[in-house]
Amino acid sequence: MTDGDSTWINKNGKKTKVRLACIDAPEGKQFWGQQATNRLAKILPPSQKIKLRKIGLYEIFVAGQSVNLQMIQEGNAVVYLQYLNNYASNTNQYLQAEEYAKIQKLGFWNQQNPVMPWNFRQGKPSNQPTYSPFPVNKSNLPKNYNCPDFTTQAEAQEIFNKYLNDPFDLDRDHDGITCENLP
Repeated sequence: MTDGDSTWINKNGKKTKVRLACIDAPEGKQFWGQQATNRLAKILPPSQKIKLRKIGLYEIFVAGQSVNLQMIQEGNAVVYLQYLNNYASNTNQYLQAEEYAKIQKLGFWNQQNPVMPWNFRQGKPSNQPTYSPFPVNKSNLPKNYNCPDFTTQAEAQEIFNKYLNDPFDLDRDHDGITCENLP
């Protein structure tokens, strides 16, 4: 096991590193990082029989259940939107599983101001913009948000923090603060 979103498997007698698609787990030195690593190790012990599905990266199945989705639903990883582009058919499952973990304050989501793993790796606090070199496929998003869709700036900020690249253009001046005209 390397961390909460990648592991080593024995594929045709050869040790191969597998990166789980659609998820990003907290880093080892980040809040919940070690717990996420331990949970993936428990789900995937060395003798565990698995099924792989390649979708750019890999989705791992144990007994017909997606390990990737399980890690999200349990709060051991977050949805990595840039990887959802190759997995459009189940995008809503991943987003709903993450929303469930957030509402229940499970694992990674049991903290006041979570710093997304991609921001943690870059040393950015949670309220800074989360730009990525990968484009967002807007057809995978649940809806198109605009500032008038929100009652408060905090609601808009929550959506902004959830999606890479600000696909809704909620932060027009790129200062990390969305819909600044809202209360």
